[in-house]
Amino acid sequence: MQFSQIIEQHDLINSLIRIYDKRRLSHAQLFFGDEGSKSFALALAYAQFLNCSNKIRFKPEDNRPIIADSCGICPSCKKFKILSHPDLHFIFPNTTTKKVDSKNSSELLIGEFREFVLKQEGVIKLNDWYDFLDVGNKQGTINVRDANNIIKALSVKSYEAKYKIMIVWCVDKLYYDAAPKILKILEEPYENTIFLLVTDDRENILPTILSRTQLVKIPTLRQESETENKYLLLFVEWLRACFFYKSKITDIVKIIEKDIIKLGREEQKQFLGFALEVFQNSFAIKMGLTTSLNLLENTDQKFNSNFPSFVNQNNIEQIYKELDKAILHIERNGNAKMIFLDLSIQLGFLLMIK
Repeated sequence: MQFSQIIEQHDLINSLIRIYDKRRLSHAQLFFGDEGSKSFALALAYAQFLNCSNKIRFKPEDNRPIIADSCGICPSCKKFKILSHPDLHFIFPNTTTKKVDSKNSSELLIGEFREFVLKQEGVIKLNDWYDFLDVGNKQGTINVRDANNIIKALSVKSYEAKYKIMIVWCVDKLYYDAAPKILKILEEPYENTIFLLVTDDRENILPTILSRTQLVKIPTLRQESETENKYLLLFVEWLRACFFYKSKITDIVKIIEKDIIKLGREEQKQFLGFALEVFQNSFAIKMGLTTSLNLLENTDQKFNSNFPSFVNQNNIEQIYKELDKAILHIERNGNAKMIFLDLSIQLGFLLMIK
């Protein structure tokens, strides 16, 4: 998984990249956020980035929301894409199943877990995992056998990559008796070993584990908030007017004066940032880069189905530039009415490019 496949979290992604660039990479990091915040997907993309042999660096003029990414095509990235890299290891809650009726461990269910993650495109939830395994009401744990397998997997040298990476999903499910076995390796890790612990229930993580990790908080996805809904409705109304900028300039002015100006400068920048993410998301869906999230899914069906057809390889870069330019002008206390009016006309023109 690449960073570019993760909608939102751009500030956090850039922060992780800068930490790597400054060689301040912690050997044990805890990715935590609410369920649905894509903590696991982010950890997976970060792991791929760390071991990518041909990292992509974006320049300011590229107008990308992130400053770097894994290449997606080097031998390491290809193996990460199908979760088969020999230096990538997974530990996750597990229980007995129809296939594994005793001495269950992550190791015995790794095939199922890879299939599950790939099917969900990295956006995974615990109850969905249990449903995938068809275990009924049984609850999984990370047990002593898992802890032993962590030590076994990380005690040997890496096979081909710079880092051996252990992703522990739902570390809050770590069984109490298993914790002491991995505390020592967290305190005194093997060379070039990275732990990426993931949870949506930080409160139930053992304090001894929590104290030995660098915390990486994943912000709640904005589309779940009231602010997001407000921006979405405004975006649809505004873009509909922009499509007909030649004949509906009066409608555009009314929307700017009635709704956009009243937001204030900080919210105007947030709204433009949201608009940028919608364009990125629609382009990614159209190009088959992601299917996990459609930011327009709560709009009416006509707009949802028609809008992506107007975003293409011939106009997307210029759309990014116009939105970024508008944000910059708002930051510099430009006349908001004139900024949004000019932006509306430019977007209307660009959306007509086939």
